[in-house]
Amino acid sequence: MIVVILHCHFERGGVTQVVENNVRALRDTGRFERIILASGNRCDGLSSETRNAVECINVDAFDYDTRVFTADDLVVRREQMMHALQTQFAQLGVGVENTVLHWHNHSLGKNTAVPAVIRSLADEGWRLLLQIHDFAEDHRPENYGRLISAIGANCKRDVDCFLYPQAETIHYATLTRADAEVLCRLGVASDSVHCLPNGVTVPHGSSLPREEARAGLLQAFSLPADARWSLYPVRGIRRKNVGELLMLARWAGENRFFGLTLLPATPQEKRSYHRWKKVAAEVSEQTVFDAGENPSIPFLQNMLAADYVISTSVAEGFGMAFLEPWLMGRGVIARRLNTVADDFEKCGMNLGSFYEAVLIPGDKSWIDECRTETKSAEAEAWSNLPKAFQPHIHPFKDEPSGAIDFAKLIPRRQIEVLQRMSRDAGFENEAKQLSATLVSQLNQDFSVSVLKSNARVVQEQYSAEQAGQRLLNLYEGMINGHGVWNPAAQRGSAQRDFGSPEDAVTMPECGIDLISAFRPYHPCRTEKLR
Repeated sequence: MIVVILHCHFERGGVTQVVENNVRALRDTGRFERIILASGNRCDGLSSETRNAVECINVDAFDYDTRVFTADDLVVRREQMMHALQTQFAQLGVGVENTVLHWHNHSLGKNTAVPAVIRSLADEGWRLLLQIHDFAEDHRPENYGRLISAIGANCKRDVDCFLYPQAETIHYATLTRADAEVLCRLGVASDSVHCLPNGVTVPHGSSLPREEARAGLLQAFSLPADARWSLYPVRGIRRKNVGELLMLARWAGENRFFGLTLLPATPQEKRSYHRWKKVAAEVSEQTVFDAGENPSIPFLQNMLAADYVISTSVAEGFGMAFLEPWLMGRGVIARRLNTVADDFEKCGMNLGSFYEAVLIPGDKSWIDECRTETKSAEAEAWSNLPKAFQPHIHPFKDEPSGAIDFAKLIPRRQIEVLQRMSRDAGFENEAKQLSATLVSQLNQDFSVSVLKSNARVVQEQYSAEQAGQRLLNLYEGMINGHGVWNPAAQRGSAQRDFGSPEDAVTMPECGIDLISAFRPYHPCRTEKLR
């Protein structure tokens, strides 16, 4: 069997890490003649271990679009990419009969010709597994707009048909059951949709006792010798909801510091990051930025120095940071994202330390004004799209009267709240009382029983070996042409059907409306700073 794994690039990031984990697991099975990686020319994120285990194909046209293309460009771009692939496949001796093409994030809108190439490959009889990590429809208006232009779409349904082609040889993989349900409700046959959660491993590096790791870290960051450390191990991009991290750092006690590890890579995200860094210097001195950029503190030491991991993120495709820490004996306090947390709980994890919202008190006039601002921000985010393509703006979910979730505030309002808390102890105490359970969790240790129980679930349900075996089963089923998914093989997280094919065919929904309902809007995600 031959597998070709395709993505726009293999630079450092979530998809590249998933691919590397899969390559390692698949190579260990000894069931593959060859594993080939195909991408544009950006491959710096691949480790030497992966490079030694695979062959690589580079196609310039695979990388991100460099401009907004129109429908007039699509046929030419598709033919160029098809010719490049066919040429490389012929040179490598790769044929239709024993090969699976595993394409990551084909529908994200970063390369708008990819879905057309996939349809052509399916017409030629190639077996395709399309793995979706993220959706263009998930509050990514620039991506969605590029897709509309690239195909000359007349309605939302045109975009859906382009992004999610169906054929006997096409299968889909999602990271969560919620995303699998989305595809079925969009009309994809349920027996072609499979849930493939990521495998989780302990980061590489030398282990240290907690106190030794903490002492070295505190010294490196010039923090008090008796300080406590908690870690937010992410790039500080907008959807990570950094303003909320600043507030929780205020509530975690004078002796506790929260570290945000990495600077974002893009100009827009950097502007947001540096703004929050400046705000933190004024209202949240307990927040340490660039905590992962110190060369003397490896990532594993940073994790081992922490009492627990914190996450204020408002959107995740899978939530790797919700699982990894338990393997190192570290609990997780996180904003609950139902699309991923539901799967973890069904597998048996105890997520009692997750929180639904951080409520901020206010009178009716102020809350109404804040809600109006949030709705306006959502409408503005999609305003460059033709009206026919804009998603339905969903109403606020029920919240207690006299309060609004901090993550539902536009960032300017979040800053105002933080500034008021720094000068008005009564206001801050009132907010803390509304989140008393969360405040208590921030200031106490996790029980040993919960740490051990959750670590056991991660090891049993989300190990790299489990992920590799699920993927192998899927590939073999596709090659052999029979049913490829055994729900019993993944106890808990893949146990129930995602929907019936009859329902999917007779009751399809528009992708952008459905996905924006599954994944609620938060203003921090689309804020633009100049």
